[in-house]
Amino acid sequence: MRAPQIRDTYLSYFAERNHKIIPSASLVPSVHDPSVLLTTAGMQPFKPYFLGQEEPPARRVADVQKCFRTTDIESVGNTARHLTFFEMLGNWSFGDYFKEESIQMGWELSTEGFGFDPELIWVSVFGGDEELGLGPDEEAIEIWRAQGLPDERIVRLPRSENFWQAGPTGPCGPCSELYFDRGEELGRPGDRPGDDTDRFVEYWNHVFMTYDLAEDGTLSPLPMKNIDTGMGLERMAAILQDVPSVFETDVLRPLIDLSEEMSGRGYGSDPSVTRAMRIVADHSRGMTFLIADGVVPSNEDRGYILRRIMRRAMQQGRMLGLEPPWLGRFADRTIEIMGETYPELEAEREMIARWVGDEEEGFGRTLERGTEILEALITRSKEAGTSWVEAAEAFRLHDTYGFPYEMTKELLAE
Repeated sequence: MRAPQIRDTYLSYFAERNHKIIPSASLVPSVHDPSVLLTTAGMQPFKPYFLGQEEPPARRVADVQKCFRTTDIESVGNTARHLTFFEMLGNWSFGDYFKEESIQMGWELSTEGFGFDPELIWVSVFGGDEELGLGPDEEAIEIWRAQGLPDERIVRLPRSENFWQAGPTGPCGPCSELYFDRGEELGRPGDRPGDDTDRFVEYWNHVFMTYDLAEDGTLSPLPMKNIDTGMGLERMAAILQDVPSVFETDVLRPLIDLSEEMSGRGYGSDPSVTRAMRIVADHSRGMTFLIADGVVPSNEDRGYILRRIMRRAMQQGRMLGLEPPWLGRFADRTIEIMGETYPELEAEREMIARWVGDEEEGFGRTLERGTEILEALITRSKEAGTSWVEAAEAFRLHDTYGFPYEMTKELLAE
């Protein structure tokens, strides 16, 4: 099942169940939400509805939301599933249905709509938290049992895994995640959801949005109980297309193919090559979407996030031997893949090309000079029998040559 079919299957299912289908909000949050620089989750645009500050467009809503997260930026390339930019499919209830109907629809769409073998589905539930003053989510456990799920496939996980909050304060609640078991060959026989393994892929999170979290850590009930679910399109595509990573799905593989074509090197031929191609694919895609939504490279706030991923992509492209200017071709390929679903990409093609070209040209010289100096510092450290570079040298690279500290740190780690 290709990405367009996944989106259509999801949205059609909920449209048939009286959900209003709404378009994705921008990656730049509303001015009324200063808690985040970028739209990090599907629920972000709906915070005023959860808090009872505004009236939602309907009591039942479904959408596919563009999201961007920087928390995992250094994991991108190293794992089969981490991305900065991703699409989140979601269905929402604002004071309408709650746990029972949400779980029932999740089970039905998984097994009938997407055709999953029920024996390969596991779920996790909130196991309670003393600090929050909450016990295990027994209600969710009973509902999953009623769907026919045996107790051994209902896993209780702690707050860090199964209590969702949009930030340090605001709407929050216990959640229940659905996992697909991809087989022992991708992990170990005793693995369970929540373990650090590629065997169990979390593909859908059902958040039971119940509370408002205050700065002092106390919980108060929201004006109404809500449902907030999120299904990562790329992870679902990896399962349904039976590929080992999100980078081999139809939404990212064409960017990997472009890296192979331009570098003459093979994805999977060497761990460093694979990692570099994944970073270039993810960051160039994220870059294209951010610029289309009005973010421009700068040295602060969301502009710095954009600049950082562009520079990280350029550094990895240099490692692959890509001859500049090359970054614009990845923006064009992204527009080819995603432009039909997100028309803003095509509409902003010229602006994307201009910013990408300017940034690549401007940072290209810095990258060349900074990398040479860093390589000399590494050689000197090794000759001296040490395993570090002085902090003053990292500062000099940044202050004198404009070489980003994050890049120095990452290259030294490599």
